[in-house]
Amino acid sequence: MKSAILLATALVIGATQTSNQSFAGTWTAEHAGQTFVRLELEGAGAQVGGRISLGDIQLDKAGQVKTAKTAPRNLTSIFDVAERAGKLTFARKDGQETDRFELKLIDATTAELTFVLTEASRKELASLGISEFKPVKLTKH
Repeated sequence: MKSAILLATALVIGATQTSNQSFAGTWTAEHAGQTFVRLELEGAGAQVGGRISLGDIQLDKAGQVKTAKTAPRNLTSIFDVAERAGKLTFARKDGQETDRFELKLIDATTAELTFVLTEASRKELASLGISEFKPVKLTKH
């Protein structure tokens, strides 16, 4: 019985570490040769932290990136990092505003970054004829 409990504990700890480790690394998104997202994540046990840099983008009517500027060299620290339902959620400060994100792994080197929009952001996009903001494909390097 004791060995079964130890094995179950080891499997749970191993699964947690594997999950966090799969998020760890440098992730980027490109559009027309411009790297407009750079996300650097480090995992240590149950803790994941990191930094992000985002270039200015414009969306087409379908919510896809239409144009993008290169992400600035300076990265912003992320906070409120948590893994929920297989997604890594986090936030960053952008001046007085807080931007929120979800990162979903597709496979070992591909993920989708979703910008979690506020109601005000949704209304602003709708006023431009954009019904949604599609996730951005990231590649792990």
